[in-house]
Amino acid sequence: MKSDMVTCSFVMDRDMYNTFKSVVSKHGQNVKGSIVQYMQSVIQYDTPNADTILAIQEVETLKKDPNKRVYNSFSEVLEELTDDE
Repeated sequence: MKSDMVTCSFVMDRDMYNTFKSVVSKHGQNVKGSIVQYMQSVIQYDTPNADTILAIQEVETLKKDPNKRVYNSFSEVLEELTDDE
């Protein structure tokens, strides 16, 4: 094993492990790869919250959209919402 590598070992609830394994395998992944990917996301975004990561990705996508709606105030957002009713 390379000297810059570590072996991780932990104990967890068997049902939780099996459920997680079932979910990730449906997406063509495995447990180890999913955990490593999660760790990389935490490092990249400096936050462990998956919802936050998705929100950041959504904002990055919206910033690139030349047709996005832009508002000058929260009042404008509320006006548009009430106009749609």
